[in-house]
Amino acid sequence: MVNVNTKKITDNVCIIGGGPAGVATALMLQQRGIQSTIIEAAAGIPQKAGETLPATALPVLQALGAAGVLNNAAHLPCYGNSYLWGSNRVQEKHFLFQTAGNGWHLNRQQFEASLLDLAMQKGISFLPGTKLVQAEFDESSKSWRLLIKKSDSPATTVNCSFVADASGRNSKFARCLGIERKQFDTLTGIIAHVQLNDDCPLSQLTHIEAVENGWWYAAAVHNKSIVTAYMSDAKLLPKSVQKISGYWQALQQTELISTLFTPGFTPPASTVLHTQPAGTSILSSICGNNWIAVGDAAFAYDPISSYGIISALGGGCYAGNAIADHLAGAGEAMPAYRYITEKAFATYLPLLQQQYALENRWTDAAFWKERNGK
Repeated sequence: MVNVNTKKITDNVCIIGGGPAGVATALMLQQRGIQSTIIEAAAGIPQKAGETLPATALPVLQALGAAGVLNNAAHLPCYGNSYLWGSNRVQEKHFLFQTAGNGWHLNRQQFEASLLDLAMQKGISFLPGTKLVQAEFDESSKSWRLLIKKSDSPATTVNCSFVADASGRNSKFARCLGIERKQFDTLTGIIAHVQLNDDCPLSQLTHIEAVENGWWYAAAVHNKSIVTAYMSDAKLLPKSVQKISGYWQALQQTELISTLFTPGFTPPASTVLHTQPAGTSILSSICGNNWIAVGDAAFAYDPISSYGIISALGGGCYAGNAIADHLAGAGEAMPAYRYITEKAFATYLPLLQQQYALENRWTDAAFWKERNGK
């Protein structure tokens, strides 16, 4: 392969991935006086499942200087949770009675676009539609040589002192190094954005419902639509639910989620379904010679935990500070980051087990037997 261009990325850091974890890392580095370049494989921001952002995310955004990204009409207030889990009775938990206040139902595309806009306004470089092809570490200079490529351009070599892998569950940079990822399960989500008729009410609660072989999630998003997701193990997802007709038929069999739609409502046949992995996983090593993994690239949470995006933002804060300290000569920065990250994951695992153990109505069903060790 011929490398037609070689350049030095100013001041040290390349970030692989332009999602919340990557941008949060860049924003924290910028606060510490370190310039970074974000390298993002996607040319644009893809549609995502939406996200219920808890009120506890606000202090994290404030620490990043990014609280203003929530000041957008595309994000709806979330006033609490409604759930059918471990009981035949619908229960509700309202944020009104908590000191932190309401959360948000995000328009994920708008949220991520706002974060990127803020980063670029602060002088952070952004290379969209650019894939990482290869990574090599030079021991003599203690720097990285990355081969990157845009689809319509020759490959380019860039040199930097430090790399942050924020490429999500794919952990692209870590995979280039041959680092393995441990998968704890094969939870998979089938997601649909359903446009409502004008006569459909719009609930501003997050809705979760356990069913025999998995669980459902639903939340209002902008433009009078609802994002719905059916979560189950990959091997338990019938082919029928991978088409909108079968998916909608399965949704209609729920007790809670189905009530969000008026009787007789059906989504357009053109409604697109997205399938994406959602299981728990962790890299066997989350940092090494002048590199670090952050967000889902380090470890990915089950969405029932509601840790996803707040973990990405918080992880970016920790990673940015750890990188800055390391580059300043603090030998304990990387071990401390590893300790904090691995401790958070170790705390999460029993909490996840406890959450699934609350549901015992289908003790013989494969999905619940696997999670409850029966």
